[in-house]
Amino acid sequence: MRELIPGLWDMDTLPGAQAYIWEWDRGVTIIDTGLPGHVDRLLDAVTALGYRSDQVTRIVITHGDADHMGNARALARHTQAPVGCHAVEKEILEHPERRPWPSRGLGRALRPLFTLAARMPGLRALPVHPQELYVDGQRLPEGFRVVHTPGHTPGHIALVHPERKVLIAGDALNNRGGELHLPPRIATPDPENARRSVERLMRRYGKEIQVAVFGHGPPILEDAGPRIAAFLDRLGPG
Repeated sequence: MRELIPGLWDMDTLPGAQAYIWEWDRGVTIIDTGLPGHVDRLLDAVTALGYRSDQVTRIVITHGDADHMGNARALARHTQAPVGCHAVEKEILEHPERRPWPSRGLGRALRPLFTLAARMPGLRALPVHPQELYVDGQRLPEGFRVVHTPGHTPGHIALVHPERKVLIAGDALNNRGGELHLPPRIATPDPENARRSVERLMRRYGKEIQVAVFGHGPPILEDAGPRIAAFLDRLGPG
């Protein structure tokens, strides 16, 4: 675990996707939870920061993939904190097997493999009932704005904190190898919409983003907005 900026902690010891802990005046908020079977690491991180488990105020899930929601049910049980996601993603959190996959190309060909992998204990996301359902533009008590970024999944969200100039991208973007990418087509049923989602996000909040963190890949700790804008420019017309 490492502090990226004051109050934002990267749970980089979790397998799968990265999870984040946000400190604020009411406790801590956990954003994404990694692959199943590692709730103890999240609870240990909360304790290491000096908080009790009942000081976890909410668990925000960017989308219903196992590497992001994998420990959500166990974490909610231990902390009694509400789980939140976009209203459209509720069905996937409650029924992970309904997650849509690409209908063409390699993603379609590999769908049976994805289905098989999702049944393995270390990759099987246990369903969780979200008590908080978000909509685009909603302001959370922590100061984050919810940004609906569909494409990778129908109800994917990113979070922007305008005052702190932070973007938590989930899988709307990744920074694998230190290079920005859209979510992989192999696991993205609507890649065109995924791109449009990032473009919309940047039109609305691009000037307010200095720091960006991702579900996959290292953070960008300065000039994140201009770097994302330059990445979109290199992609050319959609």
